[in-house]
Amino acid sequence: MDSNRYNADSEAKYSLYFSLLQQKINQYSIKSRYIYNIDKKGFLLGITTRSKRIFSRQEYKRKAVRQAIQDGNREWISLLACIYADGSALDPSLIYEAGLEGLLSGWVEDINPEEHSAFITLSSSGWTNNEIGLAWLEQVFDRCTREKAGRSYRLLIVDGHGSHVTMDFLNYCDRHRILVAVFPPYSTYTLQPLDVCMFKPLSTTYSEELSAFLYRG
Repeated sequence: MDSNRYNADSEAKYSLYFSLLQQKINQYSIKSRYIYNIDKKGFLLGITTRSKRIFSRQEYKRKAVRQAIQDGNREWISLLACIYADGSALDPSLIYEAGLEGLLSGWVEDINPEEHSAFITLSSSGWTNNEIGLAWLEQVFDRCTREKAGRSYRLLIVDGHGSHVTMDFLNYCDRHRILVAVFPPYSTYTLQPLDVCMFKPLSTTYSEELSAFLYRG
């Protein structure tokens, strides 16, 4: 474990954090259906995650076990997900890595408007930045949750990524009755719900599907 994570993994610190969070929830009378958690996950499109397999010596000698393969495509794509405490979710946002060529039609040809709904944007790195973070806040989060919340306060729980703590981001939240709670540094691998409950199984499933696709190819 990284030393920063090890030092941050403190029951006393976490208790203080959740005590403060509960105080703010009570202070602003925030209902669970107005509590949201956002997180992001990056994928190298042609790279699978590490995996372990168990097989017998006999299978290995018969060459019944194939090596895992990957095509080496190192294009990057990021997923922004936001889930409500009541179990519902916003439509996902996808950030493609693109330069001057812009968005390629092949990247979105499998998105069926009758079945799927997603927000699409581009960045030179395929990762989020301050501009994308603010655009997501204004054009996705606020637009999709404002009517449901009415005049009630909303609580948005984020990690400490710089795009979540710019003055433009925080000032917009302040003007629109959105409270921002930031997880303690180096604690998201333990505390971030989306990391534990969604992105880990998503990453595993993506690698399995990618491997199966490459074998079929």
